[in-house]
Amino acid sequence: MRSLIAALLFLPAFAIAQVTLTTEAFKIAVVNNADGTVSEQWIAAEEIVPGDKVGYRISYENTGAQPATGVVINNPVPDNTQYVANSAAGAGSDITYSADGGDNFAASADLVVNKNGKTRKARAEDITDIRWTLPEAVAPKASGSVEFQVRVK
Repeated sequence: MRSLIAALLFLPAFAIAQVTLTTEAFKIAVVNNADGTVSEQWIAAEEIVPGDKVGYRISYENTGAQPATGVVINNPVPDNTQYVANSAAGAGSDITYSADGGDNFAASADLVVNKNGKTRKARAEDITDIRWTLPEAVAPKASGSVEFQVRVK
């Protein structure tokens, strides 16, 4: 089983900076609002069953004294789940996806898979990994977060 571990890369590693990551998982509950609308709420993930949606939030903070440049956050889609299309988010980040276990990344519109000798556009169920690239330096003591959702199989 692939574990949900966010990997952090520094490219290039000229500045000495320390960026820490914290990953949290939430159950996504459907809430009926008083006005008759329906919305989703991220709540504590105490019990998860097949069919549930789970949201993962990866928070980052530069705890070093120098700006962190070229920060890249990689995260696999956990085993026994399926990525929820268009759910990856992260303000100010460039998001790319992999459908081959993290060897190759591309924008969702450009991601393809080769199944049974035929190449086709990748679908949500093909996504194996998500990558957020932060094009701007993360200042000392600055923080932010990225997130995505999956459905439990």
